[in-house]
Amino acid sequence: MPLAPTSPALNYTLCGPKDAPYVVFVNGLGGAQAAFSHQVRHFMAKHQVLTFDHRGMGRSEVIDGDTTMADYAHDLIQLLDHLQIQDAFFVGISFGGRVLQELAIGWPERVRALVLSGTSAGGRMHIGGPINLAETLKNATTLPVEEWAMEIGNALFGARYVQQYPNRIMALARWRKRHPSNPIGIACQWQAFAGFDASDRLAAITCPVLVAHGTDDRLSPMQNARWLVQNIPNCELVALEGIGHSPNIEDPPRYHAVIEDFLAGL
Repeated sequence: MPLAPTSPALNYTLCGPKDAPYVVFVNGLGGAQAAFSHQVRHFMAKHQVLTFDHRGMGRSEVIDGDTTMADYAHDLIQLLDHLQIQDAFFVGISFGGRVLQELAIGWPERVRALVLSGTSAGGRMHIGGPINLAETLKNATTLPVEEWAMEIGNALFGARYVQQYPNRIMALARWRKRHPSNPIGIACQWQAFAGFDASDRLAAITCPVLVAHGTDDRLSPMQNARWLVQNIPNCELVALEGIGHSPNIEDPPRYHAVIEDFLAGL
C-alpha cells in the first residue's frame, strides 16, 4: 500500500479497471482499510476502488494539534488531487460519514453522490448511544481482549451479529490488540468528532445522497438518519433491518445491493 506525498502523508490502496468510475470508501473512527475488504473485492469488478487510512491511523502520518472534521475532508481532497481523481462516488461509515458531509459542503464539484451509514449531522441533530459505550470506545486500547470483544463488539455490531459470530468479534479483538491505534491519532479524531456540527449546513449538500442506516445501531440511533434525510435536499433512506453500526461487515451482500441499486438509479 503506497504512501501519498501529501501533508499529512496518507496510506492508500487503489484497485480496479482503468477508466472505470471511482468509488471511495471512508472509514470510521480508528478504522483500518481492512474493514472494507468485502467492498473492495465486490466493487473492483466495475469500479476503481479507493480506500485509505485517515491521518494518524495505520501507516498514515501522525500530526499532533487541534483538528477539525474539515481537516480530514481536506486530507481526502489532497489524496484525490495526487491520484488525479476529479470526482467520485463516496461511501462513509460513522466518522467517515461526517468527513463526507464536510467534503460535499466544501468541495461539491468533487462529489458525484454519497452513501452515508451510521452517522449524523452532529450538533442539535445528533443523538448518541449510551454514554458508557462512548467512554469505552475512548479507552478501547487499554482493554483486555475479552473485555474489548464484549464491550466494543456490542457497540460496533447489532445484537444478531454479536449472537451469531462471537468468534469473529474475538478475532477482531485479538487483531486490535496486535495493532493498537496511535493515541495521538485517536485523540485528534475524537476532537474532530466532538466539534463537528453540520446541522445548519445540510442544505448545502446538493448531490444525490443515500442514507443506509442499521435499525439496531447502538452508537448512532435511527433518529440521526431521519434528520439527515429530512434536511438534505436530494436524499433517501434505506433502513437496514437488524443491522448495527457496521453494515459493511455484518451483511456485505445486502449492503452492496443497496449501494448498487442507488448508483444504478443516478
